[in-house]
Amino acid sequence: MDFRDAVMSRYSCRAFLDKLVSSDTVDELVRLAQQAPSWGNTQPWKLYAAAGETAKAVRADMLAAYLNQREPCPDISMTLDFPDAMKSRYRDLGRRLFEIMGIGRGDKEARERHYANNYDAFKAPCLIYFTAPRGLNEYAVLDVGAFIALFCSAAADAGLATCILANLSRYPDLVRRRLPIPDDEIVVIGGVLGYADPDAPANRFRARRAPLEEALVKVGFE
Repeated sequence: MDFRDAVMSRYSCRAFLDKLVSSDTVDELVRLAQQAPSWGNTQPWKLYAAAGETAKAVRADMLAAYLNQREPCPDISMTLDFPDAMKSRYRDLGRRLFEIMGIGRGDKEARERHYANNYDAFKAPCLIYFTAPRGLNEYAVLDVGAFIALFCSAAADAGLATCILANLSRYPDLVRRRLPIPDDEIVVIGGVLGYADPDAPANRFRARRAPLEEALVKVGFE
């Protein structure tokens, strides 16, 4: 797969096969992601990967916290107060995803199962958590974002699927119970890694992208 194909084939996977990701594969994905640019080559990122019983335990903790309506306490503040254009894309994603999954507008039970499934990490075999040193400014998180983008593209190139999930970082204290993330690192965001279930309706969904002119301003070109 060439670079363009890897980038264009990446999507947010929401259903996985019960198939393990090898340790060597994770090593290679991180090795490639480490080529991401960072401020002064500081490379502030770190990735914690969990599989097997550890991944299942993290998923169970996250799901229980959500079902018990525990107040989230993320290391990074999360907002849904987006500008109108972004809010429109956010709502469009949810509406179209539910349509593909066959979840009706008034089907509260099905919607609740879907939201809970997010915290159960779609039962993915491998969880991934991206961290940065505590106390650095926003540029460190920017660098982690570049690392995440390359990691996801590398995974797509290797035939693997990913989904980056803010919900998995809403209870960082629970994550620290299972993974050796020290207090001097912040949990930037979590995600999932595995082999996509090709028969799952949710995996037919692709989020729309804004027109090029909304993302690009060119000055001085001929």
